[in-house]
Amino acid sequence: MSRLAILLSLLLVPSLASAKDLRQRVGVGYQNQLSEIPSISVKVGLPAESEAVNIQLGVSAGASILDGAGDRLFIGGRVLYGFVAEDNMNLYASVGAGFLQVSDLSGVRFQPAMGAEFFFFGLENLGVSAEWGVNLDYLSGTDPDGAARDGALDIYTVSGAPTLGLHYYF
Repeated sequence: MSRLAILLSLLLVPSLASAKDLRQRVGVGYQNQLSEIPSISVKVGLPAESEAVNIQLGVSAGASILDGAGDRLFIGGRVLYGFVAEDNMNLYASVGAGFLQVSDLSGVRFQPAMGAEFFFFGLENLGVSAEWGVNLDYLSGTDPDGAARDGALDIYTVSGAPTLGLHYYF
């Protein structure tokens, strides 16, 4: 009976929790969040005084040149600010921009977004993220239907399709 009491008392003792510290760490991986084009991505954590403050700079680049898929290219970057840091999850806000080309359309994208990055138990260096936000695209060129576009602004949400990021942190 005393063993059971000891076990229960150990389970009830609060554990010390620390936030997922991404300061001065580099994450390398994949994402389709800043662009629908699957992209190689690198995130670099900036130094901060507190482990709960996670500010990262990210760059991503992706291309598709397969026949029948249409030429697509994206090169961009963003700043991510973690405003909630838990043991295995960080919530963040981000602002990104980049160059986008889809077939005969090209221009710039601006994207404010929010996201969550999860770190599963046993895989503490692997971050899986999902995001939601708004894309603001300013594109020029020729639409797939042949209509000319001279600087049209498209605004649409990011959460309509699965947006996924997968980064391994060193």
